[in-house]
Amino acid sequence: MPTAPGTLTPVPATTPPFSGVAQVIRKGNADRNIVAFSFDAGSDVGYAAQILDTLSANGLLASFGITGKWAEQNPDLLRRIVDEGHELINHTYSHASFTGGSTDKAPLTQAERWDELDRTEAAVQQIAGGTTRPYFRPPYGDYDDSVNVDVGARGYAFNVMWTVDSQGWKGIPAGNITQRCLEMAEPGAIYVFHVGAASQDGPALQGIIDGLRAAGYEIGSVSDVLAP
Repeated sequence: MPTAPGTLTPVPATTPPFSGVAQVIRKGNADRNIVAFSFDAGSDVGYAAQILDTLSANGLLASFGITGKWAEQNPDLLRRIVDEGHELINHTYSHASFTGGSTDKAPLTQAERWDELDRTEAAVQQIAGGTTRPYFRPPYGDYDDSVNVDVGARGYAFNVMWTVDSQGWKGIPAGNITQRCLEMAEPGAIYVFHVGAASQDGPALQGIIDGLRAAGYEIGSVSDVLAP
């Protein structure tokens, strides 16, 4: 698949550090009173800066599911995410469904899937000096066994799903998002939010942080909740 004009040229692929089958992760260590925040960025800038401001003000590090296109369109924000110590998840280059399950299209081939992953990793490396490995998040949550094999072969040990979907992407008000996220809290939970303007996850974030902390939860990144 050729690189579109005006986009970054993928760096030559190196041997990935992991080459097994990606493990599907929906929840972290339930023995610790900690939850993970993850923010998917694949459409517009939305509340990305506000979310980063809120995380910084509260001394929190989180995970960001980045598409390659979003990275190329928002290099300053990507650099800020990396510079401030947040973790990255490869959310593919164009947010195409790998299986076609949510888009009624044919599944991507292995070569197309690898291209989606490699172009995103190249953009992250070239723009911000970061990496998305070993974390992958499938667009729309679409995956099957072949996806886990194909992303594992490119160095992605974890297919990161979620425990709690804020459902902000449905356009529900910030207050409802906060209530939902607090009611569904449990040790080891992985939250999925979106940075885009269509979701009120950004405005709801401080209330969610306050409520979780009041309930005795620590908040971190995906790697934090996977730790023993």
